Parts: sequence; structure tokens; C-alpha cells
Amino acid sequence: MKKSLGILLLLVTSGFVIGGGGTYLVHLATSSNDSNTSTVPGAVLGSQDTEEITTPSAEADSSRDPISTSNIQSVSKIDDPSLEKDSFQRKLVVYSFVAGLSEQQVAKELLRSVDHELELSRSVLVELQTALIEKLATLNPTSAMTFVAEQRNLGRDFVALNSWGVRLYDTLGTTSSSMPFVQRVFKEWALNDRDGAIKNAKSLREDVKHEALDGILASLTDEPLSTYRNIAKELGDEEQGLDFYVRSFNSKRVDDPKTIWNELATIIKPNDSNHLVALGAVTQQWFQKDGISVIDQVRASALNEDVKNSLQSGLLRSAAMETPYQAFQYALNLPIQGFAGMYSQPESTVVLVWAESDPQAAYQAATSIEQSGRRDSLQRQVVSVWAANEPYYFLENLDSFPPQMRDLGSSSALQAIAVTSPQEAAEIALEQIEGGFGGLSYVPTYILRHWVDQDTEAAIQWVLNGPMSEENRYSWVSALATNLVNTDPRRAFDIALQQPIPERMGGMYTPALEAQILGQIVYQDFDLAVELLPKVREGSSRPQAYTSVGSQYINLGQSSKAVDLGLKLTANEQTQYFQSIAYTWASIDASGLVESFKNLPTAEIRSNLARTLTSQWMKDNFTEAQLEVLESYSSDSD
Repeated sequence: MKKSLGILLLLVTSGFVIGGGGTYLVHLATSSNDSNTSTVPGAVLGSQDTEEITTPSAEADSSRDPISTSNIQSVSKIDDPSLEKDSFQRKLVVYSFVAGLSEQQVAKELLRSVDHELELSRSVLVELQTALIEKLATLNPTSAMTFVAEQRNLGRDFVALNSWGVRLYDTLGTTSSSMPFVQRVFKEWALNDRDGAIKNAKSLREDVKHEALDGILASLTDEPLSTYRNIAKELGDEEQGLDFYVRSFNSKRVDDPKTIWNELATIIKPNDSNHLVALGAVTQQWFQKDGISVIDQVRASALNEDVKNSLQSGLLRSAAMETPYQAFQYALNLPIQGFAGMYSQPESTVVLVWAESDPQAAYQAATSIEQSGRRDSLQRQVVSVWAANEPYYFLENLDSFPPQMRDLGSSSALQAIAVTSPQEAAEIALEQIEGGFGGLSYVPTYILRHWVDQDTEAAIQWVLNGPMSEENRYSWVSALATNLVNTDPRRAFDIALQQPIPERMGGMYTPALEAQILGQIVYQDFDLAVELLPKVREGSSRPQAYTSVGSQYINLGQSSKAVDLGLKLTANEQTQYFQSIAYTWASIDASGLVESFKNLPTAEIRSNLARTLTSQWMKDNFTEAQLEVLESYSSDSD
């Protein structure tokens, strides 16, 4: 549809130029630089004869640049460098020139363009060739199709079609990349001679015929479904006609949206996103005409429940933008929505839109709900939007919100401030989280994501030497290294290496920061990860870092290196390491794992690992023969 819309806009532009060209232009010149005549191949004109063409302007002034256009104040030529960047002026100049050409003159200029006689920039040449081939398709579509096919044999560079994706070493229609041109030609053809276009499309190969049919169908305006179906049936694909008819409503204004909606509701394919877009567009037009009561009629239809819920959400959003209070009250009486296995309250859709325009009113509406769980959910949604849009207001009035809303709102507000003022956001955050992060534990990561992007050195210096307590510094350094690893992984690792290894808190294990950072580096620069691995400090985090590298060796098909890597660890670390890489190894290379069992360092490791791999949740990776081999190791002992 994007291509069709682009073509439509281009044609509309050309129509504007053609219609208004008389007031804009005084003169159109089409003469040649070096000759007043040009020989046009018969293929272009639909004949085997050649013909001499002498243009009127050439007789008037043979010395003038052949391609130019003027208005009362100035002269704009196609080779004017300013046209390279000014797309509107480029279209105006090019289409004004092409508008006055006859079929023979169009053919002549096409030949000049592919023979490199015109010293034009690529963008201007594309615009010119596009306009010329459109004009030829209008005047003589058979010649337009033949002209492009002939370029392969002549070895010419038709850049306009190249820009549409046509490979000139293929004959016309042999690849799907040429299809946009086929659609373009047959649309123009059908606009002038529908029966002739259909007749000629019948002789095409099936895949080319499909695209020709799309072009013919695109020429239809305000025709009933039966017309689309009959044309498509005549060309062997009635379903394509139905599909195109439905999609035609994606951007079409209709006089009676209710009638069209009822028709589409019976023929759309619920799993086709293009069909749903079309139905949604008509639904919105129906809403503009009949109001929010349209929801009741949508819900009463026989449509798929997911489709109905999707349409309902769109209608509620539209209603919330126009009459939010009415939409909210209406939504309270609707059943809970389910879509793609997920459920939400209809009023949630309304308050999210309402909060954008009047957050205070939306918050008051949410607060009026009696059921506490429902009320809390709506309040949180409003607060999240409100704080993001008005961060300073929210932070200044933090105490006026319920305690359970403050962390959520503060997080949204600080993230919003960080987009343009990350240091300010960080300093405010210090006041909010000093003495404990609570629900703001991810705020440093959000803030430093923006700060590292905008001023890496300032972010590093502030985090390493800033005014936060040592208790909170680790969280900031962790956030810094996590964001820095994307642009400077070595420095991120070095910063992590300087941090103290966290103590267990409440029985929870926190790995050394360098092990976490190495786990990120593995996926963006594996060689660097291998280089840095020996620097990981001894302790419980070392097997984790080795596991990151070993698992990637297995992903890369280098399982022997994964085994060798494990042998560098202590006996206790080896047990953890081989257990950790087992799942990746079994899922990627089960036979290689079984074959490598004999190379594992100890009988205890082989035995424990064999029991793990033959357990219920792992055994599906192996064949019966492989399981027998593994079971033979499960009772080994030193």
C-alpha cells in the first residue's frame, strides 16, 4: 500500500503540474543539443519502422538547452543543481516539461536519457525517466512495456526502473522486482482502456498477471465488490479481487460507513492485518457520524472477539480525545477486554488518552472508582503519563499523591528529565533515593543511558567521584558500566573491575560486576571477551564469567575449546562450569556433548552431569542410544 500510495501521490502531483503548468510556465523546449532529429526504435512506437522526429522548439532555436522550463520571473532548467535537493521544484520542472510532449517526443527523450546524452544528477534522471515512462504508459502502454524489455538487449541504463528495484539483466516480468512497474503501467492502461488492459493481462505469465491485476484493480473508483470480483475472476484469481476491494478502504472516505462496515464485517479475514486496518478506518468514519454508540453495534456483531476488542479500543481512544468524561462513564459498563490472550479494563484505554490532555481530571475520575484494585490500577496509569509529561510539577507535588504512587511517578518524571538534562535528573534522583532505592532501583540505568550517549566523560566523572554515598555508588557504577559497554566495552570492564565485590545481602548472591559486564561483551566482541576473561577476580563469580565464554564457544561450534576452557578452573569451579554449559551444549550439539564426555576432567563431574542430562527435562535432547551412553557414566566414581 505504501508503494501504491506513493504512486498515487506522484500522479496527483503530476496532475497538479499538468493542470497548473500553463500559469507557471511560458515555454516548454524539447530540442536536441546536437541534432534536430532522433531515430526511435520501432519497439518503442509499436512498429518495426523508424521515424525521424523534429521538434518545433528545435526549429525555433537549435542552440538552446533541450530540457528547460520558464516562468515569468526565472528560468529553471533540469540540470539546475538546486533541483537535487528541492524535490517539489524538481517534480514541477520535470512534469511540466513532460506534460507537453507527444508520444514520439516522449520516446525520443527516453532514448536520450538511457544513452547518457543528458548530464543530470541521478535523482533528476530518475524523476525524468519516471515521468516519461508514466506518460508513455498513458499514451501507449504496450510501447511502454516493450521499451523497458528492450533495454536489456541494448545494454542501456534505465535508472528509474533500477530505483524501483528492476534488474535489467532479467527480461520484463521474470522477477518479482519488476512488478511495481507492471502495476503502474496496467493502472494507467485500465484508466484509459479497461477492457484492453484486461485482454492484454490474460496473456501474461501467472506471477506477472497477478501484478497486472493489482494495477487494473487500483484504477477502480467507487465500484462495488462485484466489479472487483468479476475482473479478478476473469484473470483467474477472484480472491485477489476481494482482497483488493477490502484494502481499498484503508484511506477511502465513504458516504455511508455503516453500510460499508456491515459489508466488510462479513468478508474480512480476521488474521489479515491489512483487512483489519481497512475495517478500522471505516469504523472510525462510522464513529464520526454516529458517535460512541457504534461500540454497541460492533460488540453485537458476529466478528471474532479479538477483532471486536481491537475495534472497541480504537473507538474508545477516539471518544476519549473528544469527550473523555462521557467515554470513561461509557467504558465502565463494558466487559473486560481480551486481546491476543491479554486482558485489560476498557476504562484503562480511556484514562491513558485522557491523561495526555487533562491528567488532573483523569486522576479524579480514576480515584472515584470504588473497587480498590481497579482504582489503584487506573491511578497508576494516569500517574505514569502525568509525571512523564509534567515531571517538575509531579516532583514538586509528590506529597499530594498516595505513597504507593510516588515511586512510579518519580521514576517516570526522572526518565523524562533525563532525556534532555541527565545530570539534573541524576542530582534529583540522589535526593529521592539516598538511603535506599526502593522502587527506583532502575532509575540510574535510565538516566545514564541518556547521559552516556550525550556526554560520556561527564557521566563517568560524576558517577565515580559524585556526591552519592558509598552505599548507593555501586548501583550507579553498575548502571554506568552496563550502558558504557555498548560503546567502550574495554573501559566498561576496567571500571567494573575496580569495584568491590558485593557482599551477600539477605542470602541473595550478587555476582562481581566484571562478570556481568563480560557476559554482555561476549555477544558484541567475543575476541575481546576471551582476552579479558583471565582478569576476572577469583571467587564465586569466576565460573559465571567462564560460562558466558564457554557457552558462546558452543554456539560457535567450538565445543572442544569450551572443554579446554573449563580445564583452567579449579575442581570446585569445574563442577559449576560444566553443569552451567550443559543445557546450551545439549540443545545445540547433543551428539558432540556425548562424544566429549570422555574428555571431562573427573568421574564425579561426568557422573553428576550424566544424571542431569538424563533427567526428565533434559532427556528429550538425546536419542535412545545417546541416553544409554550417558547412563553408563551416571554411576562412575573415582
